[in-house]
Amino acid sequence: MPDNFLKQVILRLDFLSEIDRSQQVLEDITKDVSDILPEFETRDIVSVEMTIDQAQKTTKERRYKSFSFRNNTTNNSLVLEPSAIIFDLKEYNNYEEFKRLVQKVIQNLGEQTQSIKVSKIGLRYINQIIIKEGSPFDWTNLIKEPLICSLNFIENRSELSRSVGVIELNKSDYHVRFQYGWFNSEYPNPIAKKEFVLDYDCYSDDEIDISSIISQIRILHDEIKNLYEQSTYTENL
Repeated sequence: MPDNFLKQVILRLDFLSEIDRSQQVLEDITKDVSDILPEFETRDIVSVEMTIDQAQKTTKERRYKSFSFRNNTTNNSLVLEPSAIIFDLKEYNNYEEFKRLVQKVIQNLGEQTQSIKVSKIGLRYINQIIIKEGSPFDWTNLIKEPLICSLNFIENRSELSRSVGVIELNKSDYHVRFQYGWFNSEYPNPIAKKEFVLDYDCYSDDEIDISSIISQIRILHDEIKNLYEQSTYTENL
């Protein structure tokens, strides 16, 4: 899958229990990722959960610390929450480099590494295809016809400000949510630029061991890669 149109790659790992975020673990992760995520930040987070039943409304407040490893130049980040890890990459080179970053973090989760369970894995690739020349609505030989034929419904395209479709798939052990179309960076103004979004979000909510994370991520990555190839004429992009 070409990386030149990738705007953002997000990987979220949710765990059944709180992960080890001790000072030693934070120091070990800092050491291993400092070459690509050199800045460290701690934030105090307050979340509010509201439950409403027939009798009353209950509000529950939760306070916790969020640890963030960042690169202010690339805007890439890694966030450790009590029971989740979020990788957010604005500058992405290739899958192998991305995999090594994930492995570095996972292997430093202290004594829990062998026993902690993962409750959900989500991998999302957002492609924002921008071409400087040509009609905003002419994607012939660039995007596959089934993804652009909805334009035939619009009689006056000068009035169109956004057109985004959604496809959801239930695979045997994961799910896919695919959004595509004319997202329009200048919305709500009428579409004037030649831009097209291909947003692939794959996730699995099957419980797995932490040792299976990398293999599961690979499955999701390969699905996204195949969908991208089915969506585009890659040789022309």
